[in-house]
Amino acid sequence: MVARISAIHRRRILARWPALALAAGAILAMWRGGIGPAIVLLVLAVIAWFVSPALLQREPAQVTPRPAEAEARALLGVGLAATPDEIRAAYRRKIADAHPDRGGSHDQAARLTAARDTLLKGRR
Repeated sequence: MVARISAIHRRRILARWPALALAAGAILAMWRGGIGPAIVLLVLAVIAWFVSPALLQREPAQVTPRPAEAEARALLGVGLAATPDEIRAAYRRKIADAHPDRGGSHDQAARLTAARDTLLKGRR
């Protein structure tokens, strides 16, 4: 029976290859008689062994889904006959309060930007 390795384990194994390569370099340096470079390479190998998997635990970036056109109009407060200039003006009014630099939330600003992009797609 063939053992299957999950994608997470595969990524962890691949993440530790630099540590294994540094350890192999340390062994070669000791074999050639240089204890100083071997110690440096061993220290780097130990650091790489413990740091590499920690880098894989980073959260993936979240993408804000585009709202439907009716929801986008409700978010921005514009009607069906709104022109692109009116949509941009409504967006500027709303984003002034919701922008993270002015005390708003990132989520609300992202939703407003997605709503503007939804309504303006094909009109630019």
